[in-house]
Amino acid sequence: MGHIFWNERIRLIDSGENVEVLAIGDSWFHYPFNNLVTPLHEALGRPTTYVIGENGARADELCAGAWLASFRAMLADYPTIRLVAVSAGGNDFAGLGDLDAKILGTDCSGAATAEGCFRPGQPDGVFADVGRAYRTLIAAVAAVRPGATVLVHNYDYAIPDGRTLPGLRSWLKLPMDNCRLPVAGAPSGGVRRDVVRGLIDHFTLCLDGLEAANPGPGQPVVELVWSAGTLADSAWANELHPRSSGFTRLVNECWSGPARRALGLS
Repeated sequence: MGHIFWNERIRLIDSGENVEVLAIGDSWFHYPFNNLVTPLHEALGRPTTYVIGENGARADELCAGAWLASFRAMLADYPTIRLVAVSAGGNDFAGLGDLDAKILGTDCSGAATAEGCFRPGQPDGVFADVGRAYRTLIAAVAAVRPGATVLVHNYDYAIPDGRTLPGLRSWLKLPMDNCRLPVAGAPSGGVRRDVVRGLIDHFTLCLDGLEAANPGPGQPVVELVWSAGTLADSAWANELHPRSSGFTRLVNECWSGPARRALGLS
């Protein structure tokens, strides 16, 4: 049994452990009150796991610079890696400067549907950039660990009710307020919930395209972990993150099966 190392290369080297699971991603892998990695580590029998990234990381950040260099170095240095997990894209569409400035129209007060709230060409334009970031990471795996499995996921349908963490601004409600989305039925329903569902569904199509583009023998298998639609409203701690029990449920019901297959455990 091994340990989890979050951006801790020196501690990993000192441990002498061989990495079996490499993860790169955002707060769904790094959230301090629980995350996907912690229960997944338990579900897989505690394989040595190395996690790259940070809270708030965007897909376009993870596929460049120091994060990409660290990702490539881990793949090259640890031939024992059989599973690569990626969590990215949420911060590319949620938050001020993205949701309100790139995706939603400037005045959606008259919109009756989610599609009526989106700017022309969006959110597909944003997700095209996210898809390119994912392909960069997948290409890095293909270059040195073609026998590995790459798992990606589509989050879940978050609630745009303004709940956030101390000191942070709302990721969903505030941008929607700025764009004057109708509030009727929110947060339990209405256009605002439909917009979140639309964003996740467009993102799912982006990831599904990566899975469908599997290049064949001798290349990494890309598999979409379909987690959207799993959690009840009560399972969310805030606008973007499930409660600890929610993360555990996502692992048990969505991640565990494909991850165990990737490691030859079932």
